[in-house]
Amino acid sequence: MFKFTAILTLLWLPNILMNWDKLDGFFPWRHQLTMYSGLLGLGYMSLTILLAMRFRWVEKLTKGLDKGYQLHKKLGIGATISLFCHWLIVKSGPWLVETGILSKPNRGPRPEIDGINWHLIAEQVGDISFKLFLIFVIISLVQAISYKKFKFTHKLGAILMLAGIFHTVFLLDWNISAIPMNIAIASISAAGIWCSWLSLSGKIGRNNKANGTVKDVKTYSVGTDPNTVVRFSISLDSTINYKEGQFAYLDFHDGESPHPFSILNFNTEKQLIEFGVKDLGDYTHELVNNLKAGQKVTVEGGYGAFQIPNCETQVWVGAGIGIVPFISRLYWLADKAETTSDKLKEVHLFYCVSSEQEAFFHKEILAIIQHLDFIKLHLVNTKNGECLDSDRVMNTVECKNFDICFCGPQQFGNMLKAGLGTSGISENRFRTEFFKMR
Repeated sequence: MFKFTAILTLLWLPNILMNWDKLDGFFPWRHQLTMYSGLLGLGYMSLTILLAMRFRWVEKLTKGLDKGYQLHKKLGIGATISLFCHWLIVKSGPWLVETGILSKPNRGPRPEIDGINWHLIAEQVGDISFKLFLIFVIISLVQAISYKKFKFTHKLGAILMLAGIFHTVFLLDWNISAIPMNIAIASISAAGIWCSWLSLSGKIGRNNKANGTVKDVKTYSVGTDPNTVVRFSISLDSTINYKEGQFAYLDFHDGESPHPFSILNFNTEKQLIEFGVKDLGDYTHELVNNLKAGQKVTVEGGYGAFQIPNCETQVWVGAGIGIVPFISRLYWLADKAETTSDKLKEVHLFYCVSSEQEAFFHKEILAIIQHLDFIKLHLVNTKNGECLDSDRVMNTVECKNFDICFCGPQQFGNMLKAGLGTSGISENRFRTEFFKMR
C-alpha cells in the first residue's frame, strides 16, 4: 500500500513543481490538494475492487487470497480517509467564502458540451456518491450486519467505483504538467471499469468454478447436543486447481452468497472434494443441520497459500475445526510419501480441542499417519486442564530451528505468536491464514 501511494504521489508531483510559481494563495493550493486526495481515493478504490475479483495472478502477488482481503480492507479504509479529506478540501472553499474570511475567486464561466454543464453534474455526482460511500463503508465494517447483507451491499461498490470515475474524468486538469497524473487516472479508471463490470455481471471467479453434487454427509455431535460439525464430499463435474491447505467458496444456490471453507481432501482421480464445517454462525448452523446428499453446489477455488513450508522441522497447530487444512496436508503427504518424506524430518501436529468428544478427526488423523513416522500427533484436551502455549511448544520440539503453521481462533494465534517471539522464534516463521474476510 505504501509503494502504491508513493507511485501516485510521484505522478502527482509534476503538477505541483511545474506550477510552483502559480501557487500564491489558498485556492491554487486547494485545487492541487483536491486533485491529490482525489487521485489517492480513486486509486485505492480501484485497487480494492481489483483485489475483490479473485484473480489468480493477483493472489500470487498478495501471497494468498486471505492476505489480499486483508489488504482490501486496509485500502478501503485508506480510500475512506482520502475521500473524506477530498470532500473537506472541496467544501473548505465555499465555507471560507461564506464566513467572509476569503473572497470568491473569479474563474469565469464553466465550459459546456452541447449546452450541458458536465462539470457541475460531475461535482454533484461526486458529492452524492461520497455520502453513499460512507454508508457503504460503515455497512462493510460493522460485524453485526449479516454476511448475506454484507455481500449484497458490497455489490454497490462497483456502482460507486463507476460514479467516482465519472466524477474524476470531467474534473481533470488538461495541461502538460498533469499528463503523468492523467495517465495514472486513465489506467486506474480502465481497471476500475473492467472490475466493476465483472462484479455487476456476476463473473467474479468464473474461471475457477466447477459444478458438483453433495455426497456422503456425516454429522458429529457431543452427547445429546445438536450437531456440531458436518463432514461431506462433493463429486465434481470438472476439476479445480488445488494445493493442500487451501480453501474454496461453496455456493449451494440457496439465495446465500458463496462462503469460504477449508478443503479437507481432494481426490483428483475421482474428482471428489471433501470438507469439514463447524457450526459457528447462522449460515453454518443451517448447513450443519440441513445439508443433504444430492444437493447441487458450485465449488470455486482453490484459494490460499497455506502450503507446507520448506523447513525440515515444523510445528502445526490446528484448533478445533482449524485442523481441517492440516488433514489435507496429511492426505497429500500420504499420497506423495515416496517423493516428499525425505524433505520433512519432524512435524509436531498439535490438535487442540475442548474435550476428547470434540476430537472428531482424531481417529482419521491416526489412520493417515500410520505410514508417516515423521508426524508426531499431540492431542491437547482443554477439559483435562491442558493448554497449548509457547512454553509447551518449545519444550516439545528439540530442534529450535522450525517453522510453525497455525489455523484456529485469531486471538489464540496472536497469543501463541507473541509467546514464540519472546522465545526467539521470528514472526516471519509463524504462518497463518486470515479467514475473517471482512
